[in-house]
Amino acid sequence: MADETPNEMKEEVPEIVPFDPTKKKKKKKITIVDPADDPVEKLAEKTENLSVSEGVETAFAGLKKKKKKPVEMSNLNDESGDANEDLDDHPEDDEGEVVAPEARYPWEGSDRDYEYEELLGRVFNILRENNPELAGDRRRTVMRPPQVLREGTKKTVFVNFMDLCKTMHRQPDHVMAFLLAELGTSGSLDGQQRLVVKGRFAPKNFEGILRRYVNEYVICLGCKSPDTILTKENRLFFLRCEKCGSGRSVAPIKAGFVARVGRRNTGT
Repeated sequence: MADETPNEMKEEVPEIVPFDPTKKKKKKKITIVDPADDPVEKLAEKTENLSVSEGVETAFAGLKKKKKKPVEMSNLNDESGDANEDLDDHPEDDEGEVVAPEARYPWEGSDRDYEYEELLGRVFNILRENNPELAGDRRRTVMRPPQVLREGTKKTVFVNFMDLCKTMHRQPDHVMAFLLAELGTSGSLDGQQRLVVKGRFAPKNFEGILRRYVNEYVICLGCKSPDTILTKENRLFFLRCEKCGSGRSVAPIKAGFVARVGRRNTGT
């Protein structure tokens, strides 16, 4: 038994092959490629050869594709029609044509004779262009109607007398003197700045007198403007317009016939 065991061990040990350096595996050399050295055409070929579809299909395999809705042809026709209308509205933008301006006056571009109304309109147009303040619409002088009350049986009260004087820009003494001279009576201002006149008068009487006063001492005869100033120079009244600058003299206020109502003292 002792002889068999060492022999078996010798058989189990494999034979050691001597080392041969020629059979050694060679390592692969790693070469670093500079992308700048490669030509552009090779890089383009490499990028074209890359396929991304395989990865995308595997990633979105479980999702359903959405179907695009078909576009109705009627909507397209409407949009194209609107675009054509816009182009028709502005033909000069595409073709580059300049539209001739319209004639300012009817006789321009023709051999016919012009009429009086057309020339008159041309004169007013030139006035408006050069002097818009003078040729503008005339401002009407609007005055409040007089408010008249009865005080007793022999007196009449002009309530808004001071307001009308401020509207006309005239002194109350001058207006009162004209009213009393035209009415042929006497009167005075009370504590409330109301004009108290002796006698019985209707509102129409005051309206007519105030209209004559405005035409004589307020309105300018040249431009019909109420913006005037009444001044007194050397016992004469002058009316000067602030718009057109014209001036004229006005007649002084003359007292008319005043009837004596009081009783006479009879001497014996």
